[in-house]
Parts: sequence; C-alpha cells; structure tokens
Amino acid sequence: MVSIILPCRNERETVGMCVREAWAAARAAGFPAEVIVSDSSTDGSDIIARAAGAVVVKHNREGYGLAVREGVKHATGDTLVYADADGTYALKEIPELLKDLGAADIVIGSRLRGRMAPGAMPIAHRLFGTPVLNLLLFAIFGLKVSDSQSGFRAIRREAFDQLALKTDGMEFATEMLVKAKQLGLRVVETPITYSVRRGVSKLRRYRDGLAHIRYLLLQTPISWYIVPGALTFALGIVALAFSFVWPGLPFFSSATARLFFPILGFEMIFLGAFAKTFLWTRFREPNRFAARFNAVLRSKTALAIGIVLICLPAALRLIGVGAELFDPLFVSVLLGFMLIADLFILSVVNTGRPSQ
Repeated sequence: MVSIILPCRNERETVGMCVREAWAAARAAGFPAEVIVSDSSTDGSDIIARAAGAVVVKHNREGYGLAVREGVKHATGDTLVYADADGTYALKEIPELLKDLGAADIVIGSRLRGRMAPGAMPIAHRLFGTPVLNLLLFAIFGLKVSDSQSGFRAIRREAFDQLALKTDGMEFATEMLVKAKQLGLRVVETPITYSVRRGVSKLRRYRDGLAHIRYLLLQTPISWYIVPGALTFALGIVALAFSFVWPGLPFFSSATARLFFPILGFEMIFLGAFAKTFLWTRFREPNRFAARFNAVLRSKTALAIGIVLICLPAALRLIGVGAELFDPLFVSVLLGFMLIADLFILSVVNTGRPSQ
C-alpha cells in the first residue's frame, strides 16, 4: 500500500487535479494506493478534494511539516509519498520515486536535476536559497543533495517513524535530511518535472529561510561551538597576559585580541549550550551535553561566579592595584554580567525540560 499525502492550504484551483493525477499514477503503475489530503483550508479545498476521491484529514492548523505529519497519522501504507497540492509537481512521476525507493530509505524528487518550467522557481530560490542550504547541509553534516527543499518525496513508513520529526514549518524538509544523516538512513535523488504553480504561494521567503538556518544551527554538532569558542577565549586570555609581559607585541597587544576575543569565545560556548538545551526541551531530543552542562552550571553557582567577576575590580581598587589591571578587570566585569544574562536566558530555555 502506498499512501499519497497532499498537504493543502487554500489550493482550490489545483487540489482536485492533484488528487485525480495521484489516482491515475497508481492505476497506471498498478500499485494499491490511498490519497490523503491533509487540510487546513478556508476556501473549500477540502470539499473539492473529497469529491475527487481523497480521504480528507481536516486539522485546521497552519504549517507544512504539521500537515505532512497529520496526514501520516491517518495513513495505512508501508510506503509514504508526499507532494504539494499546488500543481507544481508531476504526480504521474510517483512510480519513478518508488522505483528508486527499492534501494533507499528516502527518495527526493530533484527539481534542479530535472525539467523545470520557466518561471516555476523564483531566481532567488534557484541561485541562492536552495544552493545555500545545500551547501550548509554538506559543510556541517556531509550530506550531498542537489535539492534539499524539494516537496516531492517518497519514504518508507518505518524510516519516517524512526525519524520522529517535530518541526511544523517549511524547515521540516531540512529536519528530515539532518535526522536521516544522523541515523544513517540512505537518501537518494531522482530528476522530476517542476511546473509553474497556480494560485497564491504560501511561501514566506525570509521567514521560512531563517527557520531553516535556525534549525541547522540547533543541530550543528556541539564541537562546532565548543572548540572555536574555547580557542578564541584562550587566545584572548593569552593576549591579556602577553600585554603585561611583552607590551607592544603585534596582534596580542591589540584591543581585538585582548578584549573582544575573550567575550566572543565565551558567547560561542554559551550559544552551543542554548542550541542543545533548546533541542532538549522544545523537541525532547536526548542530549548528553545539555544535560551535563545544565547539571554543572546550576543557578546559584553561576550567579555567585558572576557576582565575583563583577565585584573583583572594585575589591582590587580598594587595595590599590586596580589601575594597572584595567584590561583584565574590564573583561572580568563584562564576563560577569554576560554570565548572569546567559544564566537567565538558559533558565528560560530550560522551562519545561524533561525530568532526569
């Protein structure tokens, strides 16, 4: 059984056509199928889809990823295919995706390797949006794909359940690939036909793009934060020390090395902590680093350290040695305030974290 899922929001111009095309593809290839429209429309798309022979799942909640997941909840097939209901994807090519699924867990229909109608994809998406996300997926996760944002995919039901996808928006496409790489699932691509959509596009270019970037930052390995952060922080501390031992030494005597590097390195480490704690609390993803970091850096301990770092310059000035140590004490005060601020942010991110 192949479950064909069409996430839909106000696609009355095309949803009926897509349902009929999906049924025609199943009949032509001779595989048992069901067509499910996962709908949050207010324009009567659900009525049109039902009349065309689809099972309509009416959830009335916005979000592309949410719509796909709601459709899957009602699917009975051991193979899942999903595609936009806007007429851009040629659903007659479903058998091509299923053929490649025999040797893979996920098959992506690649628009950039296939036949794309003029004007089907905005030039900014074609030259910048998708290629940039492709590059980030390769640089951070080693995942090689030509069209990471394609909305035409086939996936084994077992693999979909294993992924435990959580995002609700367009970043759902990126989440699937990142988790597939983490779990060692095999992803392949097949060329497809991509046409000009009918009706009004639901894409929000900048907001959706930022959602993808944010998710990639959340899933970036913690070493990408800790290693450069620790090295930058250490380099700043060394520069502070060298400014007393060898004043005037190139680079180490610069304000960038002495003052900016310790702060930058410190915040890079905390950025990693925020990202992994958010995954731990918001998406309920087990994370040993987040659990240990939050166990070690408890509120009272961090607050005490921050207060000491802030008060240390004043104490040294009272004993008459603060003037010569202006730079280190300035950094100390900044780090103290930043630690307290980061602690507050971390406590907010930690709200609702899983019990240990």
